[in-house]
Amino acid sequence: MKIEFFGKIREKTGKSGARQTRREGFIPAILYGPGYEPLPIKVEKKQAEKIIKQLHAHNVMGDLILSSDDKEERIKVILKDIQFDEITDEILHLDFYRVRMDKPIAIKVPINLVGESEGVKKGGILEHELREIEIEVLPANIPEKIDVDISNLDIGDSMLVKDIKVEKGIKILEDENKVVVSILAPKVEEEEEEKKEEEVEAEPEVISEEKSKEKEEEKKEEKE
Repeated sequence: MKIEFFGKIREKTGKSGARQTRREGFIPAILYGPGYEPLPIKVEKKQAEKIIKQLHAHNVMGDLILSSDDKEERIKVILKDIQFDEITDEILHLDFYRVRMDKPIAIKVPINLVGESEGVKKGGILEHELREIEIEVLPANIPEKIDVDISNLDIGDSMLVKDIKVEKGIKILEDENKVVVSILAPKVEEEEEEKKEEEVEAEPEVISEEKSKEKEEEKKEEKE
């Protein structure tokens, strides 16, 4: 999918400026990056909404065509953040990160679980704990997602960050001991284990009651 945002330099900033920008059919945004001053811009709303609806995540790379004084500049950017209205779900603001194609960048990408684990086939419960992973990679090689094969995971197994295989040129920045996914025991088995534990705990009480009865009977016999 071709990702292009069309924008202009935004002259009016602040809350009133942002409201006016939205009334004009644009989305307020900011363009920033190493070696550049943050630049307030505005992007065409309809085009931006159409693209964002098709994206699976933020942190995707595309082109920002920035128009100013009858000139156009094509800038490689990463859409770093999208701010939505909590009630209407309208896009309120966008953050664009200006990238250098020859410098690796740190970025978070989604983790995509592949396959059906052996544990799930047996009735286990899949718990997906880490859904995004931070990596360092050249902008041109940013993957849409990191695939993680869980086919061999059985009940009680977990996969850690250090178990993930990535392509050459991608460096994982996340803590290697973080749990990515676990296969938990079915609830039925857990309940059965709890019942067994309760029964084991109750047994000494039964035994102690029987012993006390025996002692009482012995005392009666001695008195007789």
